[in-house]
Parts: sequence; C-alpha cells; structure tokens
Amino acid sequence: MQPDNVYNFRARTEKKKLSPLFACLLFSFVIVALVAYYLASPLARLDKVEVQGTSHLDSDQLRELAGLEKGMHYWRISLGSCRDKLSANPWLAAVNIRRRWPNHLSIRVEERVGLAVLMSEEKNWVVAEDRVILAENQGFSLPWLTGLTLGDLGPGDRVEGRVPELALAWAAAFAPVASQVSEISFAEYPTVISIYTTDGYKALFNSSAQPGDSIGDFALLLEELRRAKRKGIIDFRGLQGRGVFIPWP
Repeated sequence: MQPDNVYNFRARTEKKKLSPLFACLLFSFVIVALVAYYLASPLARLDKVEVQGTSHLDSDQLRELAGLEKGMHYWRISLGSCRDKLSANPWLAAVNIRRRWPNHLSIRVEERVGLAVLMSEEKNWVVAEDRVILAENQGFSLPWLTGLTLGDLGPGDRVEGRVPELALAWAAAFAPVASQVSEISFAEYPTVISIYTTDGYKALFNSSAQPGDSIGDFALLLEELRRAKRKGIIDFRGLQGRGVFIPWP
C-alpha cells in the first residue's frame, strides 16, 4: 500500500541535442551559399583600378597595358599576368599590384626617367640611366650623346659596350645641369670628350677624367662667363683639371 505522502512523477525527457556533424554540415552549407551569392553579385566584379607613380605614362595607358577593364570578374584576374604585361613596357622599372577590399585593384609603378638621347645612323633613342632604351626620340629635351658606334637598338634593349656605357656615365654626372647641356660628343674619343651647352659654350675634358670630377668647376666657371657675357671654349685638360677659358675667334 502506497503511503499518502508519496506521489508519482513523470520521468523528465531529455531534449535531443543537435549533433556536431549536422551543425558542421549546416554551417558549411551557409558559408557555401554566401560565397556563391557573393561571386554572383556585383561585389565580385572589378569596380576600380587605382594607379600611382605615373609621370610619362597615364593611368588609362597602364590599365590598357595590364588588360584590366571595369566589370571583369575580380577573382579571375591574374595579378602575376597583369604585372608581367606592365613590366614588359620599358618605361616601367618596377610594378606592384595589390587587391583592395572589396573589389578594387591598386597599381603602384616606378618609372624610368630619360637621361639622354643616343644618336644612331637610323634613329635616335631616349635612354635611361640603367642603359635601357625607352623610346624613339620625339622632341625630348635631353642632352644628345654623339660620336658613338651603336648596333641595332629598339625599345626595351639595353645599351652595351664600354664607350656607350662611359657616355652614359658622363650624362649621369652632368644630370644636375642637363637643361644647359645640348650635346656630349665622343667623336674625338679617346683623345677628348666635348660638351656643348645650349647657349654656345664648349668644354673639353680628358677622356681619362672621372665624369663627376669637374662638374662643379664647370658650372661655376660657366656662370661667371655668362655674367661677363663672354663666350668660347673651356678647356679642362690642363694640370689638375682646372678650366682655361679660350674666347671664340
């Protein structure tokens, strides 16, 4: 006989827990669905290409060279392929491309700068300090390097040869006054190197002289002669490379 103070309780039923496997599958499905939605949305299309570091080339040229157009699928763009296409342009010394969230690309370039114009038998070429031919000369205001024996050249080629390399070293040394120099002649090399200014002066240097040794004296003496309104030849072939002024006949 059951005591009066004892009551029967229904056994509590435990709630069924979500299995880890099912939760993982559900989470994966949600992620896949979101990724599929994103890839099909406008956010997965290239919207903007930012270009930095240009001077000679403009942004539109770089986008075209890289083969980039607005609306391209963002994740199907090969950054390596774009970089290779841009690096093939001789004006570009360095190229860096990065993705920017959510659908932008950033292109940062370092351009080569024209140092001088190489005068050849057929064409005249703009050349950079690292000896890379940039383009055919079309009105660039740069010193001309004349009297050189050059082979076949074209954009992207690198100038080879001891004398052309020496000529470029002289052009680089005189870069601070490049706007005043019209021509650096190696026509009388290895006897003498001649430099002509844009306003009618001629300077003579020993071919064995270091390119940068006399630029300071050259600039100072040239300024003094201009103030005195005297034009002629400045001969730096004497003792200790000191300049001697010889008026034009």
